[in-house]
Amino acid sequence: MKRYTIGKMAKLNNVTEQTLRLYDKMGLFKPAYVDEHNGYRLYDIGQSARLDIIQYLKNLGMTLKEFKKFRIITGKTRRK
Repeated sequence: MKRYTIGKMAKLNNVTEQTLRLYDKMGLFKPAYVDEHNGYRLYDIGQSARLDIIQYLKNLGMTLKEFKKFRIITGKTRRK
């Protein structure tokens, strides 16, 4: 599958590179691949759907903290 740089992925999804870096840092949206030599984040086109869901839920008023708390995007549930 073709890989996209952070800049290309940002343009394709109408977000900033800074947004993608923040989502990565928070664990909400990780790149498909990180080059171990230069640290470049690379994404595949299939990840666009997940990014669309994040943007949609943000537009409905959900905060990034809520995403992380409930792990909505990853499909994992939080256990106590």
